[in-house]
Amino acid sequence: MKKLTFLLLFTVVFSYCAMAWDNRGHSTIAYIAERHLTPRAKANIESYIGGRSIVYYASWMDFNRSTPPMDVTRDWHVDYWTDGHRTDADGNPQPPCSLTQVKRIVSEMGNFRELSDSLVNINIKYLVHLVGDMHCPVHIDFPTSRPMKIKIDNKTVKVHAMWDAYVLNSKHNGTSPMQLAEEFDILTAEQIAKVQSSTPDEWHNETVEVSKKVIDMIPESKKITYDNYFNEAIKYAEDRITVAGYRLAAILNSIFDK
Repeated sequence: MKKLTFLLLFTVVFSYCAMAWDNRGHSTIAYIAERHLTPRAKANIESYIGGRSIVYYASWMDFNRSTPPMDVTRDWHVDYWTDGHRTDADGNPQPPCSLTQVKRIVSEMGNFRELSDSLVNINIKYLVHLVGDMHCPVHIDFPTSRPMKIKIDNKTVKVHAMWDAYVLNSKHNGTSPMQLAEEFDILTAEQIAKVQSSTPDEWHNETVEVSKKVIDMIPESKKITYDNYFNEAIKYAEDRITVAGYRLAAILNSIFDK
């Protein structure tokens, strides 16, 4: 049974190999956020996205990033590190990409009613996705982890691909995003307020630390099993998805609850 499950998951990996969390993870984040939107914020948001749920656009950036003019957003998803941090082509330090874009959009949307409907629309889609990206451990891309190849059930995949599909599926294969949101959204109001009180810069720093931990957890043999990796890694995945949902709600409420 485990072998069959791994083969199914391997197919999923190559369907979504460029996506953080895969579509199910991103949709779970959006569902959690939607459960914590104020009525006014939810109504305002839906008025700009055609009455749809934000869940509908959870992976919109991934599905469209190779199509002009969206191809300019290809590098927004991942924070690529060199010796100490992200750099441009000339070696000049650059800030983390998803964090930079989230902060830019939040600032730009301060008076959203003064912006064009199309700009508000696309900024909502960006936020719904990028807040999830900046909480995914493997979207902090270190030189040591970037080329790393690991083996799962005699299949070889990159670390990013493993986290995008295998980790979440190791425990929740077949569970819908709505069900996962129900399972993960269990913090008290006080705990949620604490999660939401930190800044995007602090969220990014958290992810950097988690990224280091989940890379260090990989066994020296690079052979991954449920017992030597997934049982521990899933705890990090569940936590990062949950807090991303709460924080996405906080950002959207701060913009649209007025």
